[in-house]
Amino acid sequence: MKNNIACHYQDGALVFCTTHSYTYNDANEILNLFNVLGLSSTLQVKSTEHFNVIGHLNVDYDPFHKESGKWSEVMTQLIANKSYLEKHLEKINFC
Repeated sequence: MKNNIACHYQDGALVFCTTHSYTYNDANEILNLFNVLGLSSTLQVKSTEHFNVIGHLNVDYDPFHKESGKWSEVMTQLIANKSYLEKHLEKINFC
């Protein structure tokens, strides 16, 4: 499986973004995949003809309070969403 999606935790949200830029039409199709997962998503201009897709998923996690199992839940969400996006990007031959 290629690494077409980068993800990290930032300010109470999981952030997912494409590692490659795409034409406007392809980026919009990828944006729809992000929206299926409930990500608050947008296109980021990389050049006049290419875009990255970025999506945020708010999670109920405070890194300053120790809650057993909470980080595990966040990581489970991150892995599941990243796997879904990677699988579907490969399936529709963007990569």
